[in-house]
Amino acid sequence: MSPHRVELLPSPAALPSYGISKNGFLPAEAPLSRLPHNYYQPWERIIEDLPALIETQSIRERINQLPVLGTQHLEDEAEWQRAYSMLAIMAQGYIWTGPEPSLRLPPSISIPFLKAAEHLEVHPVATYAALNLWNWRPLSYGLNLTQPENLVALHTASGTDDESWFFIISNAMEARAGPMIKTMLAATEAVDKDDVPTIVEALEYFKQSMDDIGKLLERMDERCNPQRFYHEIRPFLAGSMGMEAAGLPYGVFYDEGEGQGSWRKYRGGSNGQSSLLQFCDAVLSVNHSRCSGFHAEMRGYMPGPHARFLDDVEAIANIRSYVDSHRENTQLLEAFNQAVAALSGFRDKHIALVTRYIIIPSRMGKPKDLIKRRDIASATTELASEKPQTQELVGTGGTKLIPFLRTSRDETSEAAIGS
Repeated sequence: MSPHRVELLPSPAALPSYGISKNGFLPAEAPLSRLPHNYYQPWERIIEDLPALIETQSIRERINQLPVLGTQHLEDEAEWQRAYSMLAIMAQGYIWTGPEPSLRLPPSISIPFLKAAEHLEVHPVATYAALNLWNWRPLSYGLNLTQPENLVALHTASGTDDESWFFIISNAMEARAGPMIKTMLAATEAVDKDDVPTIVEALEYFKQSMDDIGKLLERMDERCNPQRFYHEIRPFLAGSMGMEAAGLPYGVFYDEGEGQGSWRKYRGGSNGQSSLLQFCDAVLSVNHSRCSGFHAEMRGYMPGPHARFLDDVEAIANIRSYVDSHRENTQLLEAFNQAVAALSGFRDKHIALVTRYIIIPSRMGKPKDLIKRRDIASATTELASEKPQTQELVGTGGTKLIPFLRTSRDETSEAAIGS
């Protein structure tokens, strides 16, 4: 058994053991906006200047001057999370700023980044955890985190409100669906007690939660411009896997100094790395066997406790089988199928968003106000634009976008139970 293994099976009472809070997979308290120990000021200064360093293409020079800082002054999880998030964002800037990507991450990033990733049990790359879960703050204390206008990203590569809003929409969705996690786990317990009213109520709440996060997703257009996202923000989400044509034939070399280091290939930041939708799939027993193991692979990009939680939920998921054996209860059957339809409907909204923010911009010329940034991380958008007419655009997570998303949506719909 892993030394990190949680003893309890997933239940409402066990959620804190998995790093799950009242805000769902977001931390209970806002992430740190600075590391308290002055030792880490060199990192803080670079992350504060990051958009300007990227704009002037001087980030590599600044990071090359960094000392190699150890992780010995990181104490609680919030400090480890901030260190990991900062190093991930700095690494993306280092790799993708310039007409050509950097094949190498210097020891000043690689050494502490690898240690922070190991501590948090997540890959050393700009994951959803780095860019979303641990990269936000409320505009003032006590604000409702389910409303994106109340939040802002701590750090972005571009320094734009568009990029902050892109991240924050997902965070508001995480917070809105947070209570649903406890509700659905209570429903799995209710199965053992033949407590049909509790199961029905939970499924109805699940449906409402899906409807609500779908409405939040549709607010992306309010403050994130599709062209700016595609040309200016998306390149910095790219990974090192499948990026041969973009100039990374072997991935990225994580240089640990003194002749040590390794070539590594990772997928880029993607909402596929959010534990929320995978929880929804797990608790409803959605089968994603046609997605070539992508969903399982994504668990390596999630914080270790969250990935273990999903594994454990899959192991105890019993709602679908219970409904299947009680089809004569039309209220229960309808509640389950409506929950499945709501999850599938959310995936339809995601496909529509990807079409607006990636497919359509890939077929259009670059706007004049973005041409001045032509030399910044341009390789990834050029790579992504190679086959726009065939709908084979590749997402930052490394999958062929529309076919993959449609398959995920179809597999979700297939979880419905016939009467």
